[in-house]
Amino acid sequence: MDSADVVVVGGGPAGLATAAEAARGGLRVVVCERSHAIGEPVRTSGGSFIRPLQRLGIPPSCWHPVHRIRVVGPTTDVTKTYRRAVGCVLDVRATYQWLAARAVDAGAEIRLKAPVESVLSSSGLPDGRPRGVRVRDPFRGAHDLGAHVVVDASGHTGFLARGAGLRPANERSAVGMEVELRAASYDHDQAVFWLGDDVAPGGYGWAFPCGEGRVRLGVGVLRPESSAEPRVLLDQLLEEFRRAEFSGARGATSEASPAGAMELHSGLMPVIPPRATSLVAPGLVVVGDAAGQGSTLLGEGIRYAIEAGRMAGRALVDAGGDFTPRGLASYPRQWRRHTGRDLRISYAVNQRITNYRDADWDRAIRRLDRLTPGQAARVFASDFSVSWALGVLLTDPSLVRALGRHLMRRA
Repeated sequence: MDSADVVVVGGGPAGLATAAEAARGGLRVVVCERSHAIGEPVRTSGGSFIRPLQRLGIPPSCWHPVHRIRVVGPTTDVTKTYRRAVGCVLDVRATYQWLAARAVDAGAEIRLKAPVESVLSSSGLPDGRPRGVRVRDPFRGAHDLGAHVVVDASGHTGFLARGAGLRPANERSAVGMEVELRAASYDHDQAVFWLGDDVAPGGYGWAFPCGEGRVRLGVGVLRPESSAEPRVLLDQLLEEFRRAEFSGARGATSEASPAGAMELHSGLMPVIPPRATSLVAPGLVVVGDAAGQGSTLLGEGIRYAIEAGRMAGRALVDAGGDFTPRGLASYPRQWRRHTGRDLRISYAVNQRITNYRDADWDRAIRRLDRLTPGQAARVFASDFSVSWALGVLLTDPSLVRALGRHLMRRA
């Protein structure tokens, strides 16, 4: 039987980062990706932040920096300006392909158009751990691929983790759709968020410049809280854009030319409590969206997925063949120490703002206006560190008190 030490199910950022670390440590790794190409289709807007990407080693060629972040509410409007860009929009394909190259260079094998159909069970082993997967690809057809450990990096579905009882079903999900436009006259130094019932009830709209005269215009809502249809909301937003009605209260630029659609992207992100997923089980590891490892504040997931994948890959190497929860314990311990507070606060805020109406959004934006650009940037990036809280206590103590009260209610 075809076999490897580690089979990674999914060639997204979490799976590729896991594969690179595990292969670098001497394990034989096979990545099974159901798509025909790494980074295809694009399912995310790619909004992120430069400093954490630099820490991860992602090259500047993979992102477009933005120097202004504008938030537009029903009757309010605030812009935060940064001499040195803090936010950026990733070239999603280039980023995924860069991660894939790192995995291949480390010794991992990537198999494309190779959907995993099921886990191979080990009835003869006392802990029932997986002994590999059943996979289908164009070269081998349907076949068994043996492994000592299986990594579920399958994204939103997390079907292996759900099947093993490691995570709940997707009772709440963020649903997004965007169109990538050719819009050379748009202000490519500025990212815009639109809030309010007219744009995206219980969610937000966005315009993210991504370089080469292109802009990603999109909307996202939460299910089941919102029944609004993203494609209808996006069509309305796109129509406004094409009519150049973005000056004034809803403005991105008064010179926006009629824009041509180049690509259409859509995607899902699980919105589950940060501790709802068990990240390891005998012979099974869960990473990325499959584990709910993203910020539910703005729906940012790529950098979190890379961080989690690298932690998981190092844990696989350090386990020394002991692929039990005890042998792999360094991964969940490190992940929760690194992200626990920030993602817990992000989830609590997410639960609160999904019920916001126009008046609530206007109040929130006025509060955002009282923060310094640096403090606001850390809110956007879901960075709720102690140093951030101490600074905000001097600027707007009521914001810290409100977050504390809400977290206590959710505890």
